[in-house]
Amino acid sequence: MSVHRSIKRMPLMLPLAALLLSSLSIGVVHSEQKPIPASVLAPIVPLTWQDINGKAYSDKIFADHTAIAFIFTSTQCPISNIYTSRIKELQKNFSARGAQFFVVNSNQEDTLTEVKKYAAKCEYDFPVVKDRGTALADKLHASRTPEAVVLDKQGVVRYRGRIDDSTDRTKIVRHDLSDALQAVVSGGVVSRPRNLAQGCVIYRDRAAADHPTSNFSQVTYAKDVAPILNANCVICHRAGETGPFSLTTYQQAKTWAAAIKDYTTRRVMPPWKAVPGYGDFHDARTLTNHQIDTLEMWADSGAPEGNAHTVPALPIFPAPGKWTLGTPDVELKPEGAYHLAAEGDDVYRNYVLPYNVDVDKYVRGIEFRAGNRAIVHHIILFLDMSGKSVVLDKADPEPGYSVPGTTIGVPFQQTLWVAGWAPGNTPRLMPPGIAFKMPKGAKLVLQVHYHKSGQVETDMSQMALYFTEKATVDKEIYTNALIYPYLSLKAGVADQVVHQKMTLPMDVHAFSAAPHMHMLGRVLKVNATLPSGVKIPLVYIKDWDFNWQETYRYKKPVPLPKGTVLEMEASYDNTETNPRQPSHPPKFVSWGEQTTDEMCICFFQITVDKQHLQSSKSSKDDTRKQLRGLLAAE
Repeated sequence: MSVHRSIKRMPLMLPLAALLLSSLSIGVVHSEQKPIPASVLAPIVPLTWQDINGKAYSDKIFADHTAIAFIFTSTQCPISNIYTSRIKELQKNFSARGAQFFVVNSNQEDTLTEVKKYAAKCEYDFPVVKDRGTALADKLHASRTPEAVVLDKQGVVRYRGRIDDSTDRTKIVRHDLSDALQAVVSGGVVSRPRNLAQGCVIYRDRAAADHPTSNFSQVTYAKDVAPILNANCVICHRAGETGPFSLTTYQQAKTWAAAIKDYTTRRVMPPWKAVPGYGDFHDARTLTNHQIDTLEMWADSGAPEGNAHTVPALPIFPAPGKWTLGTPDVELKPEGAYHLAAEGDDVYRNYVLPYNVDVDKYVRGIEFRAGNRAIVHHIILFLDMSGKSVVLDKADPEPGYSVPGTTIGVPFQQTLWVAGWAPGNTPRLMPPGIAFKMPKGAKLVLQVHYHKSGQVETDMSQMALYFTEKATVDKEIYTNALIYPYLSLKAGVADQVVHQKMTLPMDVHAFSAAPHMHMLGRVLKVNATLPSGVKIPLVYIKDWDFNWQETYRYKKPVPLPKGTVLEMEASYDNTETNPRQPSHPPKFVSWGEQTTDEMCICFFQITVDKQHLQSSKSSKDDTRKQLRGLLAAE
């Protein structure tokens, strides 16, 4: 199915730096895990363990309970952390029926002190165990976090596997652990005693003899792996940053070698959706096939270190608490910290910042600082030209306010997207002579996209502004939006393709591209055909993910002369097989601002070649008149 429309001229919108941004999280690890043979269903005896407070246990307690549930978790695995409240709910429900729960940490990267701190934060009121290495995990054949192992009174493993079938509560179909416990405490038969757990691998330090030698032994951390991680991963995977665990040392990388292999071979990490060759962008986090093969061979060969004396130094990062762009003109933050619930849907929280724009301001740079990086998915600064955000903020007792969808609750025509942050973004000042205009009277609204961590969290993110004098500005930044608003997506139909064109009415330079779709979007590609017939690829997202949006900033502004045709092609999958399908069953979908609606946009941050703000009055007036004419033409 294909739809095509052509628009000769679309408006140049008001000044802004349009940024639709991304975030990160390590999710499910899909490795070659095989079901455990039925022979291991014999009683697990003898068995001893000790909780973090020093209390000793043994298999003798089995007879005193209707069931024993060991839940293997991790302090660093985000999938495991999402299940914290569900584990507590299960324990509360089944302890009343004679079941005994133990949370077990068998992860080499977590110390006893860290596990104690984690247990206190999770408010577990039942025993938490720090395994002796992986002794308990080995005995119970646990391989991932989270993973549940349920034993009966005789010490026979009656269930091993996942807790349920979705990290999203709203999408759970099978409550596997609950069903298994229900059967065991009732003396019944578990209908599905085995389910593959989904989460982070429990690391086992195997001897080198356990791995093939061949050419794998030539790949080492020092020589081959550390340079790849330094260039692509540690910007987020280091202490205090958004990555759920650090990858700055050999031991850390070795511990997560299986996950590194899995995510890189599936090209889930690093989180960069733009296809190489379609635009030359800053901060591109892509791996070559050779680099992916190297990481895979390293993991498969036992993750050898090599010569520790030749490990390359880590990149130099800004000191904590320091702004990358230097001392700002203004630092801003919400008037109070926001409290985020442990589970549920993502939250888009809008904070009206305490700053009055009493005169027109010209901004040459913006830098964001995520407060609680475990939950901050991305940040966007909006300008509200109506003042409605102030009313919405006052009506909400918590700091900030939320509205349905991903907007700030202000009409589109009175909203300006300014700038934003996502994990891995590097702040940059505008080139000399270029800035965007912050109009007098605008309200600054900081939108923070939060994803739940499985625990109650707080956040106070902030931002910094870097101004420049009007007399130094030659060109303003504008945003050109290539939009297809005629979406009509039939339920149950995959690969519904739409096309849009726009002919540029003036010479411009493009500084960035920011595609935007919702949950049904799958592919978006934009090319520019110059008047000479030369085609320039601008951006191509082959596997669209609403949770990994990004503004792609060109290393060099792309010159696009008058008469250039921008062509956008996008495809949508409105079937049940779309893993991001928000509606069950699928329904007809058209354009709208809710995440269950759809959009088809590609924003371009541009300057107009003929605009020279410091030249003669007539030149400035002509440029502004033409821009107003384009706006009126919509």
